Amino acid sequence: MNKDFGFQALEEREWALFSERGDFFTRYFGLPISLRITNVYLRLGLTENHASFSMLITGLIGAALMILGPWGILFGSCFLILHHLLDYVDGQLARHYGRASVKGAVLDRWNHFIVETATFPCLAIGLYLDNGAIWSWVAVWILYIWNRLRVLLAQLPANILSEELSRYPVLEREMMRSNLVNASADPATCSPDSERKPENNQPVSFKSRIRSSISHIRVASTSYNGFTILLGFGALTDIVASQLFFQEGTIHYVILFLAAYSVLNIIDYSWSYIRSDRVASELTCRLGNPAE
Repeated sequence: MNKDFGFQALEEREWALFSERGDFFTRYFGLPISLRITNVYLRLGLTENHASFSMLITGLIGAALMILGPWGILFGSCFLILHHLLDYVDGQLARHYGRASVKGAVLDRWNHFIVETATFPCLAIGLYLDNGAIWSWVAVWILYIWNRLRVLLAQLPANILSEELSRYPVLEREMMRSNLVNASADPATCSPDSERKPENNQPVSFKSRIRSSISHIRVASTSYNGFTILLGFGALTDIVASQLFFQEGTIHYVILFLAAYSVLNIIDYSWSYIRSDRVASELTCRLGNPAE
């Protein structure tokens, strides 16, 4: 009974944290299913270290299966999805036991890096062995470049802030501070306690809702989780097409499509990042005005 009560408290806390990391995958798939897995781990008396080890093993198995062609890609994608779910589980267990730490966060990043870095070479080899087409091989490495760039863009504000505060020469630090202040972000957004409120109470238009939905879908599809799911659907489509229509090689067209989509995202996200004030706004809020 005590375990049930403990899991109920854990479940309520994780859903409360959802607003801070609430993407499409987390809301409809990641969090609901991972909580069920976490409950099993709690009943078995397992810890976050067991979940992290399971996460690494399932990820490496998923990556290795990619070498075996469409069937391997399908089952490999399933293992990689389980790898993503266990990523939620180890954090949930660490928070439940009060053992969340910087060390755990660093090991979690290494876990992701090892699995993601293993996935793409295995996928490239599997596609090449399947039909010997060099274009599929090239497309996979385009996908890998996008995956690395996506991580870079996500961590860009923190990386620049770290460099600005520690390793830049004094003159360069002051120039950056000055330029940030001159370009300044809205001071109202710098307060962590301030909440964004709508400027008016008018209902959101249908066009705005469509744009918002497309944006959510795009963000979900460009994540590593989204890539894994799309890859699994591509492999399943290839298997169905080969069985029903004797049409082989569909997975290669899916990979080429995903590569073209990645090129579009590389250009669009990079250009949007350069033009937007997101990084400048965040740095300005963290650094403040030294003259004050």
